[in-house]
Amino acid sequence: MRPTRACGTQLLAATLLALSATPLAIQASAAQTAYVLDQSTSRVTFKGRAFLRTITGWSGELVGRISIRGGDLASLRGDVRFPVASLETDPSMRPRELAEVFGADRSPDIIFAVDSVSQRNAIGECLVHGLLTMNGTTRAVAFVGRTRTKGDRVITEGTTRVDLRQWHIQPPRRLGMRMSPDITLSFRAEFRRGRGHQTALAPPDVDEIR
Repeated sequence: MRPTRACGTQLLAATLLALSATPLAIQASAAQTAYVLDQSTSRVTFKGRAFLRTITGWSGELVGRISIRGGDLASLRGDVRFPVASLETDPSMRPRELAEVFGADRSPDIIFAVDSVSQRNAIGECLVHGLLTMNGTTRAVAFVGRTRTKGDRVITEGTTRVDLRQWHIQPPRRLGMRMSPDITLSFRAEFRRGRGHQTALAPPDVDEIR
């Protein structure tokens, strides 16, 4: 049986409607939601060793923002930063000493810019990949941790080990012993949904990427 002219017209109309709706569906699925960091529940820490003593540092003065496309946590992009001047340590180090160690004159802020998030493994862990800037130098690092949503919030946390010498940082001396260059970095960052949509993220201010 040959299709009638009316059926052909209806089929053409349905096809045109589907084609016109496709860009809208793509645009909706690609929508990015912006989140801003909640400083009151976010923190970064580092730990190193000087002989038998653990050296601990921390800052709670984080700022940052992220975006997520279509609710997919694997699409998370953004950055978190904090001033070198906000660091505190135990045993205590003078602000001037910390500024010299971390090159605050070259990079007043320590910045981590996220460029990808891997899929979760069987126990819910993921890898948060990005660029870490300290002392005027930027290098790629990956944190092992967890990223999840809770209501209108995104909570991400992770830990990694780095060698400070890769950022041309000479570890300070504590208690007469030089601190090991291998330190553990950890963070917990909580973001709340912001207003509007974020379409672009500014890169960190860096002088050198290696």
